[in-house]
Amino acid sequence: MKRREFITLFAVLVLQAAAHSLCAQAQRMARIGYLTGGMRTPEGGSLTGSLETLKEGLHQLGWREGETFDVDARFAGGDFSIIPHLAVELVARRPDVIVTTGSTETKALQVATKEIPIVFLQVHDPLSVGIVNSIARPGGNTTGFSVGPQLLSEKRLEILAELLGRLPHRLAWIGNPTNAGSTLGWNDAKAAAAKLAADLTRVEVSKPNELESAFSSLKDCDALLVQWDFLLYSLRKRLVELVAERRLPAVYEYRGYVIEGGLLSYGADVRYNFRRAAAYVDRILKGARPADLPVDQSSRFELVINIKTAKSLGITIPPTLLARADEVIE
Repeated sequence: MKRREFITLFAVLVLQAAAHSLCAQAQRMARIGYLTGGMRTPEGGSLTGSLETLKEGLHQLGWREGETFDVDARFAGGDFSIIPHLAVELVARRPDVIVTTGSTETKALQVATKEIPIVFLQVHDPLSVGIVNSIARPGGNTTGFSVGPQLLSEKRLEILAELLGRLPHRLAWIGNPTNAGSTLGWNDAKAAAAKLAADLTRVEVSKPNELESAFSSLKDCDALLVQWDFLLYSLRKRLVELVAERRLPAVYEYRGYVIEGGLLSYGADVRYNFRRAAAYVDRILKGARPADLPVDQSSRFELVINIKTAKSLGITIPPTLLARADEVIE
C-alpha cells in the first residue's frame, strides 16, 4: 500500500471512529428523576396523569421514553415524613435532572444535592419559602414553575359568597402542618377571612387516620376552605363525603376534588405547568443551567363547579358565575 493511500485510509478510519463516538453520545439515555408527595396512579402520576403529561411534552420535543430518556419515579403517597428518604434515594441514582412537585419535595432535594438540576412544578411562592434567590435568576441548582405568585384565599371566598348569595361568617380551614407550604396557606386564608370580617378556625390533618376526628371537631361552621396538599388529595374521596354529610359548602384549590363531588375549586391549572416543564427539562438536558432559567409564574387559573353538588345543597348557581366557569361538572 502506498504511503498516500495509507494516510487516506487512516484518516477515514479516524473519522468513522469519531462519528461512531459522537453518535453514541447523542444516543445516550437521559436519566430523569421524579419525586412527588402524591400517590402512584394507573396513569403514572399523582394529578390525573401529571407525570404522563410531562412525558407527552418531552415526546413533542423529540424525546422518546425507553430510547432517549428514562424516568426513575418516587411517590410518597401523601406521607411527607418519608420524602427526605426518597430524595436521598433518588439523588443516589445520579439522574441528569430531577423533576419534583411541591415545596416539601423541593426542599428535601435541595438538602440532598447541590449539583443535580431540580425543576419544581407547583410551589406557591418559591421566593418566600427560600427555594430560589430570585424569580428572574433563581441561582443554585433549582428553578421551576409556581402556582402563584398570588395566593387566592380572598378570591375563593368572593366566589363562594357569590355562589351562596351571602358571605359565610364562620369558616374553617383544613390543612396539613407537615406540608412546607402550610404556613403560607394558613396566613393567606386568615388574612382573607379578617378582611371579610369572618371568623376562621384552623383544623389540621397530618395522617390519614386524623381526617374523621378533624371533621368531628367542626362546630357551627358554615363553610370550609381546603388547602392544596398531597395527603388531603389522596383522601379526597372520603373528605368530599364528610363535607357532604355535614352539608357544608367547601372551596378547594384543585379541580380533582370537584370531579369527586366537591362543590367548587379555583386555582392554578397545574396540568399546564407539567406541560410547560418539559421545555425546561429539555433545555437543561441540552446544557442550560437552572440558575439562568427564570421561575415561571402561573398566569392560568381555572374555576370548576359541580352542579349536582350545588343542587344537593339547595344552591342555585348564579348565571354570571356559571358563565365564568372553565369547567362545569354535571
